[in-house]
Amino acid sequence: MNSDIFEQGLREFGIDPRNELVDLIKSYHEILIEWNGHTNLTSVTDWNDAVYRHYLDSASLVMIDSLSSHCDSGHTRLIDVGTGAGLPGMILKLLFPKLHVTLLESSSKKCHFLQEVCKKLDLSGLEIVSERAEIQGHKQGYRESYDIVVSRAVSKLNVLAEYCLPFCNMGGVMVAMKGRTVNAELNSAMNSISVLGGRVIEVVDCSTRIAKLDGRLVVVLKDSNTPDRYPRRAGMPAKRPIR
Repeated sequence: MNSDIFEQGLREFGIDPRNELVDLIKSYHEILIEWNGHTNLTSVTDWNDAVYRHYLDSASLVMIDSLSSHCDSGHTRLIDVGTGAGLPGMILKLLFPKLHVTLLESSSKKCHFLQEVCKKLDLSGLEIVSERAEIQGHKQGYRESYDIVVSRAVSKLNVLAEYCLPFCNMGGVMVAMKGRTVNAELNSAMNSISVLGGRVIEVVDCSTRIAKLDGRLVVVLKDSNTPDRYPRRAGMPAKRPIR
């Protein structure tokens, strides 16, 4: 696996492509491909494709103002809602070892994969929770307890807000990792975001830093408490989104 493109991409984001970091990402990729043979984790298996679509895409969160300094402080808590194969949460943990990360995933098979990655890469300060967001979002120690809440390609923004904002503490941010057509989702999600205590403060175009990335980062500031009734019971946010 040639790491030149990956290392150059990290430099574009202002991240030091230190040897141990690159080796960890490569090891993660090898475990991902091995497990993908029997567990459906990703359709992107080629290293060069994964560099852009998985690893630099995950690293693109440093384009949000001051996020990288928060991640490196040693006091920041981040939860990745619907993490799947650990994207972006696992990659952010490798990039910022001091970051306290929770990976939330309802699929037990995917959680077993994440546990295997943690074991083989000897990671600490990382929690794996196998549960639905609608349930975990009401639990003490999780509800309104995170500085950063991220989610990548889980559902439409008006639904995603109900999954994510209950985890976000006051003054924290939710970051939805979306594609270039996010504006259509934004228009229909503004009210639900407001109801849940959030306010969109910026939309970051990742292609302005690396042309091959077409992601958009929707940044939502949590500036009021989420009403106690949210998130609603399992399945309801997707079935009946907040209008």
